Amino acid sequence: MPNGGDEEAVQQSQKSLRWLLVNYVWIAGIATFVDTGILVLARVKLGLYVWLSAALGYLCGMAANFLLNKYVNFASKDRSILRQARTFFIVASIGLALTSLLMELLVQKFHLRLLVAKAISIGIVMFWSFWGHNTLTFQGGIRQFVAKKLNRSGNRP
Repeated sequence: MPNGGDEEAVQQSQKSLRWLLVNYVWIAGIATFVDTGILVLARVKLGLYVWLSAALGYLCGMAANFLLNKYVNFASKDRSILRQARTFFIVASIGLALTSLLMELLVQKFHLRLLVAKAISIGIVMFWSFWGHNTLTFQGGIRQFVAKKLNRSGNRP
């Protein structure tokens, strides 16, 4: 049975994790605003193709998301920015694949409306993305995570 100090540490850790999640959601909102703003600016003001405007918006939103999470939310200095950016891209790519799969299932198999399916997929993928970025991108990285898991299970790499 944990003593009072252990319980207090667990409660503090849970509060910190909740705070990180709340900030993560705010930052995602800011990134969405950047994405949409660049999309509209590139398409309406600059007259670029829709696909190019969307791609520029997405990339700018992704960059804003990465930088705000790195420096503001997670305040991560553990790994080089290039390694973190690479891991961020991997986690985000898995999130994109999950979103695509969920959208296809929810719309085609369960016949949900497009925006309802999108809202559900955002809610589900947000938790994957938060876990992935908190655990993999802004902490020790994928290799360290796998090594810890192997060491806990008694297997040595």
